[in-house]
Amino acid sequence: MKLTKAKIFLILSLFFIAGVGLSSLWVMPFIFCFAISLIGLIIIVLFWKKPWLKILGFGLIVLVLGFVRYNLSTPMANENRVEFYNGQKVTFFGVVSREPDQRKDHVKLTVDTQGLSGVNKGHQGVSREVSGKVLVNAYLYPQYEYGDKLEISCELQKPERIEDFDYDKYLARYDIYSVCYRPQIKLLAKKQGNIIMASLLKIKAKFVTVIQKSLAEPQASFLGGLILGAKKSIPDNLMTAFNRTGTTHIVALSGYNITIIGVMVMNLCKALWIGRKKSFWISGLTIVFFILITGAPASVVRAGVMGILVLLASQLGRMSRVTNTLVLAALFMLLINPKVLAFDAGFQLSFLATIGLVYLSPKLEKYFQKLPNYFGLKENLVATLSAIIMTTPLILYQFGRLSLVASLVNVLILPMIPLAMSFGFMVGILGLIWLPAGQIAGWLAWGLLSYVIFIVETFAKARWASLEIGKMHWGWMMTFYALIFFMIYARKIIFKKLKSPLQPKYTEDL
Repeated sequence: MKLTKAKIFLILSLFFIAGVGLSSLWVMPFIFCFAISLIGLIIIVLFWKKPWLKILGFGLIVLVLGFVRYNLSTPMANENRVEFYNGQKVTFFGVVSREPDQRKDHVKLTVDTQGLSGVNKGHQGVSREVSGKVLVNAYLYPQYEYGDKLEISCELQKPERIEDFDYDKYLARYDIYSVCYRPQIKLLAKKQGNIIMASLLKIKAKFVTVIQKSLAEPQASFLGGLILGAKKSIPDNLMTAFNRTGTTHIVALSGYNITIIGVMVMNLCKALWIGRKKSFWISGLTIVFFILITGAPASVVRAGVMGILVLLASQLGRMSRVTNTLVLAALFMLLINPKVLAFDAGFQLSFLATIGLVYLSPKLEKYFQKLPNYFGLKENLVATLSAIIMTTPLILYQFGRLSLVASLVNVLILPMIPLAMSFGFMVGILGLIWLPAGQIAGWLAWGLLSYVIFIVETFAKARWASLEIGKMHWGWMMTFYALIFFMIYARKIIFKKLKSPLQPKYTEDL
């Protein structure tokens, strides 16, 4: 097999990703990294004229670069880092660097620290420049917003594991290593954040307000989660129904959601006889609009990239180009934040859903050839099943819940989601111009949202809708993915090799 530049890039990228993944699971000693690098260098020198062995040598060196990149993402605790003062009562100041995460009884503020003005243990009154992020659990009032500069007094604490939830690792992916409870807060200044981000968040807030004034509940909260990812206000009973029916992704704006929505918008465009190239641009611009209107948080940007990659895959056609594009996207994201590989379920689900849509969908299509394709029904069903098959083992590993109705419910509601989102955007845009116009558009959105809620709640009532089976062991998860890989690739290769000896070389005697 000839080693092209594309294959070399793919192999070396996979070595880097493997290095990041291994470092996420185990601490790699320096001597271990040095030994692997030395072995790789020796292989390169001794087998320079043997391409595959030479690539193996370079791969081992790139593997170590993956170790190094992950280790560099974890800051060294010193007096200039805010987490150095965990366990002490301090007074620090900094800027709210993310949209406040409002809950029922408190609000979570992510504060980028700039300085420390008081430390316990004999350092009272000493000022010091520090960096790092603190997650502040504050009271609902007074309200603070993105860009506010605050002075906060509290006891810093190190995030810890909560029962079977790795809360410390969950926060580490955002580079947060300190938490603060029951703080005393003083507002120092406003509008200290990024102007563009502040503008996007203001537009998002106005959208939410218009939606709340244009629709009744729970449709208003559902629409806010659907188009803006603002799911915190969705009633608990409705969120439970989404969980039981395997449709939580709809209100999460994860890659799983945006990927399927992007494909469905494209399928709908094709069903309406819109050209392939125009369908691609309409779907791509729709995803970009999602990203901007949600305030462009990192998780939604990653989800949007995955969604656009699926659309690009359908345009490129050649699987080798698609594979390299996916790997390049993963490589780029891990260079920015290597922690997402092991600790961000959204990132994992995004990639798995994308892999399912790109590689598994073509394999499943032949089993649904007789199904009519009105308004993209067949393509939507195949896309949904592909994403569900690829993500189910991870969901069982992460959450321990299996929805038995997920496939059916997704097929019934997903064709309505692009329409509901479209009318939802109309509600927001028209409502920003003139509220009564938004309320009129809200009547159409209300009908579609009510249909989705009715289907979800109806199936969620069934006792057999969802099974709580406990978290799956990682070994079983890997076994299931090995079986899926076999069904996609290895089965075809093995059967072809088994069949070839039975084929006659000559036909004279036949």
